[in-house]
Amino acid sequence: MELKVGVIGCGNIFNLAHKKALRGIEGIRVVACMDIDPERAREGAKEFRAKAFTSLDEFLDTEVDVVEVLTPTYTHAELAVEALKAGKHVIVEKPIALTVEEGERMIKTAEKKDLHLFVGHVRRFDKRWMQMKEVIKKRNILPMHIRKAEVQNLPFPRDYWYWDENRSGGVAVDLGVHVTDFLRWFFESEPVSVYAVGKSIKEEARANGTFDHFMMMIKFEGGKTGIAEVSWAYPYPSRYGVFYHHVDIIGKNGRIRYTPLDTPVVGVAKANFEMPRFSPLLSTFPDAFERELRHFFNCIKGKEEPVVTAEDALIALKIAERAKESARKGEVVEV
Repeated sequence: MELKVGVIGCGNIFNLAHKKALRGIEGIRVVACMDIDPERAREGAKEFRAKAFTSLDEFLDTEVDVVEVLTPTYTHAELAVEALKAGKHVIVEKPIALTVEEGERMIKTAEKKDLHLFVGHVRRFDKRWMQMKEVIKKRNILPMHIRKAEVQNLPFPRDYWYWDENRSGGVAVDLGVHVTDFLRWFFESEPVSVYAVGKSIKEEARANGTFDHFMMMIKFEGGKTGIAEVSWAYPYPSRYGVFYHHVDIIGKNGRIRYTPLDTPVVGVAKANFEMPRFSPLLSTFPDAFERELRHFFNCIKGKEEPVVTAEDALIALKIAERAKESARKGEVVEV
């Protein structure tokens, strides 16, 4: 059974991750690529000898089984719902949507149409975290407190959509859902309440009235607590800086700590000082995207059961959304 795949959005995440991942997966064929930029659509389609589109209606009229939505966050819901209504399974990049209400509409549409909706929470397919989860189970660590930090320098100019909270959700949503989902995944427990504090450090954040450094303190069922720290404000002299992960897990029967070794501690001095990166993605090993997509396609074919669902993605967004509310109010908010 070969699945015909169509891609909407031939920009950053397509070129950095999905393009290579899709080429490495057997049993699928990319037959259509769409982008509002005609040149990007043509370049994307050229990679797969596929058809290029700039019109959503024309794109959805093609014989496509699965649509990948790789566009800015504020467009996720509209594009996913239209694809589902057209009878296509949908894979959408995280976060599931800009708001919980939009995410709920996507899930309800998928259920009504009896179609699959998957959200690319790629951390669940990163070997580092998969191995850590296995160690916790095998050694019966029983996590009670986890601190997870994901911090970077966001290199984009202040008029770029990431800095507009009405389009990206801000750092609390864009990076935050990675960490809120990670905590829930590792605790295997549901969130109860959250207290959050945000800061506007870089000029780009201040100009847009948004936070670029955000801390969440989340209480989970069973007395478990998680601290999520996400940032776009870490200074770095070049356009793209290193992406740091820090994980500290304290359990009833032990402790696990991870400090990033993906960037060498030795820098390279040329005209500028450089620190080589393990991946242009900064945050995830490239093979995680291939592992993720292969799993989603196998689920659509009925060969596997989903390890992460759209409902999981919705809860991750809900925690981040409540955290933003907490930061505004300066008080604890129930999830």
